[in-house]
Amino acid sequence: MTSTTLLIFQTLSAMKKSITLIVLSSLTFASSASACFDKATYYGIDKDVEAIASSLDNEDDLIHFYGGIVRMVAHDFMDYDRNSDTPMGSDGCIDWGHDANRGFWGSIWCDGCDLTKVYHEKYGHLSKADFWIASANAVIRNLSVDKSLDLVDTFLWGRRDADSCQGQGDRIPMGSGCREVQDVFLDAMGLTWRDSVALLGAHTIGKAHSEFSGHDGYWMPSGQEALVFDKQYYEELVMRPWRARNIGKEEEDFIASTEMTHQEPQMMLKTDLCFWFDTDNHYPCCTRTNRWMDGQNWCDWEEKLSDLKCTRYDSDSSRMEAVESVVEFLGGRRPNENNDPFYQAFSTAWFKATTNGHGDLKALRGECW
Repeated sequence: MTSTTLLIFQTLSAMKKSITLIVLSSLTFASSASACFDKATYYGIDKDVEAIASSLDNEDDLIHFYGGIVRMVAHDFMDYDRNSDTPMGSDGCIDWGHDANRGFWGSIWCDGCDLTKVYHEKYGHLSKADFWIASANAVIRNLSVDKSLDLVDTFLWGRRDADSCQGQGDRIPMGSGCREVQDVFLDAMGLTWRDSVALLGAHTIGKAHSEFSGHDGYWMPSGQEALVFDKQYYEELVMRPWRARNIGKEEEDFIASTEMTHQEPQMMLKTDLCFWFDTDNHYPCCTRTNRWMDGQNWCDWEEKLSDLKCTRYDSDSSRMEAVESVVEFLGGRRPNENNDPFYQAFSTAWFKATTNGHGDLKALRGECW
């Protein structure tokens, strides 16, 4: 090799190295990935989540803890957009300061929060994304009927935590109706109506807090029922009389017409009721205009809605898949205790949502050395 050739070679090598460094510096890298994840660790997280729950003093704190973990994971995966150059998804990154994510930081995940401390003390070798999903799986298993919904066989690990997720909160649906479901779950995440209906069945646990979302109430008739992961969400949606609430406000939703019989309000979002009624195009409304109590129509308790009955979808509507899914998840003629259709559909939808955008995830190991 001549001196001239050697000089050219050295110059090209230096230029290649320089270009490589420039390209690398312009990318946002994930900060960490799980080193190893075995079944013992998975069920260790399950026990630790249950132990934290057992230490809570009252039912409201327990409901917020359990429901908050599942919703935090949902907010981590609902920002996935397959059509974007920054798809996001389950990456352990949430914009804590965004209004869409209020209620997580300071109570579920924070420097002094029990779940965060357990993570740093025992599971720091895992990515937050993997740990969060395993924690949510623990909630689902522990609250399912007879602890029968164990998602261990569909759990995959190896997600990397993103260093930043600017704009994440803007992708989270706010509960305004099925147009949001279409935009987020179907168009961006690539799921089906059936998947969407199954995932929102997780509203069977937890509670909406006015200071966080602007909505107030349980999805279930009582706090005790809000601590059971089952198909009751669909039973309430179909069988309970609902009337519009907060009409004309940003927090438009529905409240049970039987509210006067409960200590706590029972509510549904427009995003919930839209699986059964066309709340996008016909709102405000009341689902049962023929119910009376003490000479007063239940639909007229706060607003006069007795002449505005909620409208069902036409048989050729694209949203009939959602309606049919609700019927499927009811498990047959009511009443019944058949949770299998819901559990099976939820497992499938949860797997899709938590693995979206990840092509190299792995099954749990038998043992980590």
